[in-house]
Amino acid sequence: MKNLYYIALVFLLSACELMPQSKEIVYDIREIGTLSTTEYTVAKVVKLDDEHGIWEIWEKWDDIRSWTKFGDRKILISCRAKIKAGIDLSKIRKEDIKINGNSINIVVPTAEVSEFSMEPKYIKTEVESVSWFRDHFTQKEKNEFLKQGEKAIREDIENSGIYSNAEYEAELFITDFYKRQGFEKVIISFEKRNE
Repeated sequence: MKNLYYIALVFLLSACELMPQSKEIVYDIREIGTLSTTEYTVAKVVKLDDEHGIWEIWEKWDDIRSWTKFGDRKILISCRAKIKAGIDLSKIRKEDIKINGNSINIVVPTAEVSEFSMEPKYIKTEVESVSWFRDHFTQKEKNEFLKQGEKAIREDIENSGIYSNAEYEAELFITDFYKRQGFEKVIISFEKRNE
């Protein structure tokens, strides 16, 4: 009889381990904060062809400084950006999590850029051509060109696939997170992306 109680106790304890955790522990996923799951490195080349022809000079004949505009200037600057994307799990609300026995249904925010950086060591002037009496490009002008490069990279993020990769990796993480808590079925859906 003692052995029967012992077996029943072991069975009961092992079954408790397989049962999903309490609701409060279920919400602990929000404590993780931003879950960055994907990192891309994107390279861009910014090109500027700054031409001033003879006609502009004649139009500004009264301004002696216009002579310095004779000729053209060209520049090619290459840059690289490191982009990380992930899910901000702290945005999950209590109403986004629904539990039904051993099944959990969770709505999570869509992926977003969690880090964007352009390190100076990866910014390089590839070609600079200045003819006639033109001045070389100033650092201020180069910085303006780099802003164009950054803008182009940011505009291409949506089409890069980084968001879908980040959401796929986050889905794997969240599924594993809840399966370790004893849930057998984890259903994840993402909020609609803001257009």
